Amino acid sequence: MKFISLRTKLIVAFITFILIPILAASIIGYKEVENVLRNQIESTTSDRLHQVNMNIERKLKAMMYASNSIVLEDNIRELLRRPYTTEREQLDISKLINDKYLEISTTLISDNVYLTLIDNYGNMYTNWGSSESSYERILHSDWYNQTVDQNGFMVWSLNQENYIHPQKEGFITVSRVIKSQSLTENLGVLIISEPVENYINILKVRTNIPDSYGFMVDEQGSMIGDQSKNINQIYQYIKPTLTRGIDTFNWEVDGKKAIVSTYHIPLTGWRVLQIVSHDGIFTDVSKIQNIVFIILLVSMAIFIGIIILFSTMLTRPLIKLRETMKRVEEGDLDVTFTSKNNDEIGLLGKSFNTMISQTRDNVKQRVLLERNREKAKLEALQAQINPHFLYNTLNTIRWMSVMAGTKNITKMLMSLGQLLDMSIHRGQEEITLKEELENVEAFLTIQKYRFGDSIKVIEEINPDTVDCIVPKLSLQPLVENVYNHGLFLHGGTMEIRTQSTNDILEIHVIDNGKNMDQEKASQLMNDIQKEEHEGLSGIGLKNVHQRIQMMFGEQYGIKIWRDNIEEKTYVTLSLPVKRF
Repeated sequence: MKFISLRTKLIVAFITFILIPILAASIIGYKEVENVLRNQIESTTSDRLHQVNMNIERKLKAMMYASNSIVLEDNIRELLRRPYTTEREQLDISKLINDKYLEISTTLISDNVYLTLIDNYGNMYTNWGSSESSYERILHSDWYNQTVDQNGFMVWSLNQENYIHPQKEGFITVSRVIKSQSLTENLGVLIISEPVENYINILKVRTNIPDSYGFMVDEQGSMIGDQSKNINQIYQYIKPTLTRGIDTFNWEVDGKKAIVSTYHIPLTGWRVLQIVSHDGIFTDVSKIQNIVFIILLVSMAIFIGIIILFSTMLTRPLIKLRETMKRVEEGDLDVTFTSKNNDEIGLLGKSFNTMISQTRDNVKQRVLLERNREKAKLEALQAQINPHFLYNTLNTIRWMSVMAGTKNITKMLMSLGQLLDMSIHRGQEEITLKEELENVEAFLTIQKYRFGDSIKVIEEINPDTVDCIVPKLSLQPLVENVYNHGLFLHGGTMEIRTQSTNDILEIHVIDNGKNMDQEKASQLMNDIQKEEHEGLSGIGLKNVHQRIQMMFGEQYGIKIWRDNIEEKTYVTLSLPVKRF
């Protein structure tokens, strides 16, 4: 595995478990705040645009109320029915009209409204000073003829030609025929006009947001507004999505987003549209976003710097301790770790110094033990002379038996020689199960001549297990146990089975001897699990159990139990599956 320094791990841990969560929480929190701000700004913008629409409709209603006030005035009807004939009547009529116009101008609509009355006798009464040319322009206009055709219903005109000064801005006009009280006679025509500039000023978006504008359009497509924005083309884009009534929606064209607020004016059939640039709305939000982003970057840089500094201060003594330990690995035991830290690292350094001191003492003791071990090996080699002498003597007796023709004695001597040879050659501690079974076969041969054919041996050896590795002289003591505690008194059957399951080799020795019960089986199991040594030879059950646990672990070894239903004793040897 590739080496990764503690300093790197600390930095990565701080960044992963502290910095990144804080950063993620900050970003998520900022996004939530940004969404709230965006929703509030959109709502406020929508309310402002709606107010603009309402202001325009209010002005149009004021013009309508003004027209109703004039049309329903009895004195006005009388004037139109019977025009003046004397100077006195002219003065009275002028005062009547001026008072009415003043009333309308001060209570209903703005001061720069243009009021006009035309009777059926060629007279025109205005508050703006009439002229022959103006009179002719009005009479020959399409909207005037449409008014006459409507016979009393209001006719609204958006951005009509200025009939007073044609070279100036146009008018928004409402006109209607004034009828007698009985509604049977047309007395004249009322015209109320207001410059479109008044409405354009209202349509202007008062939010200081660039690329934001408004305009108003009638059913014929005539419109007023900021002509520099190419409002006709924009209206053609938006028109298919419009519905009657109030509607506010997001709209995008040429990659630019905008909020569109539309308002249908039932009084005139016109539609007011307010378009506010999406980017313009969120200019301040974008500035806040950039500021927050810069703050996060600076904070992250400072935080990482602090992490690096802190991890360096924390790991510097550990690096020094590692260098000292490296010298120990190279064989230098005359080292000492010095640290001014009064913390866990300082305690670790003191423990290291203590360990090095103990190691020096242990090395000295090991040298002495190695010398004693060499001496013991020499004595062990000398002690092997006696077993070899016995083995050689046994071979001599076996050849004498062969020459004498005693086959049974010869077989017993050969089997005994095989067992003795197995015990003498101690250099090989592990053998295959096949070799161990051959050793058991030699033991059974001797027992057969000792006890006769009273014991039947059944072997069920799994072929997959014969090449597994087992400790030398591990199965023979289990078989010997059957003769010592089970079958040798009354005879019976002994089974030897092997199997491998989940990488565990199990060797079962089963007998149906009457001399073993549950209590004796439990007592025997307790005896082999005791730690103290009871003078057993190296081939006893306790010896096998302890050797297996020393070699492979405490989860392996011998288990003994009695099946009272089958009246059989089970001795199981378990060890891991290993092969040469």
